[in-house]
Amino acid sequence: MMVVSVRHAVADDAAAIAAVHVHAWQVAYRDLMSAKTLDGLPVSRREQFWREVLAGRKGSVFVAAGENGAVLGFCALVTPSRDDDAGDDRVAEIGAIYVDPEVWRLGIGRALMRAAFAALQEDDWRWVTLWVLAENRQARDFYDQLGLEADGARTTDELSGHTEIRLRASL
Repeated sequence: MMVVSVRHAVADDAAAIAAVHVHAWQVAYRDLMSAKTLDGLPVSRREQFWREVLAGRKGSVFVAAGENGAVLGFCALVTPSRDDDAGDDRVAEIGAIYVDPEVWRLGIGRALMRAAFAALQEDDWRWVTLWVLAENRQARDFYDQLGLEADGARTTDELSGHTEIRLRASL
């Protein structure tokens, strides 16, 4: 059994978070987005993005690390939700959650979501939302097991042109 610890991300995690982010996209979305788009994702641009997120501290980012300290996955919270129609002011958002495909289905995503939900409950958030590609059955099944349900909101992903749906759970 793999030993994993979940902790708050620090600035030095930006490169590892970016690498997980890009690799997870390249595997998870292989059948949903063009190979050209996925193969052209620059880790350096993602790293800069995560450096800015970690410096800004609007919300929280958790990382799951293995025994050797390597980042295996991450979950980014946005507080409050970025959606104008999310509802009352106690709605948080999971902006991103990704696990390195090499360690999928080992409980890392669940550990990250448990940490995220616990942190949101501790800070008195009432609801959490997230956006997922409508066609991404694997992710939707995962979120369903955690109690997240479609709330009727839809949008079009700018990068892929695919439909995204918003999921919501009570905390």
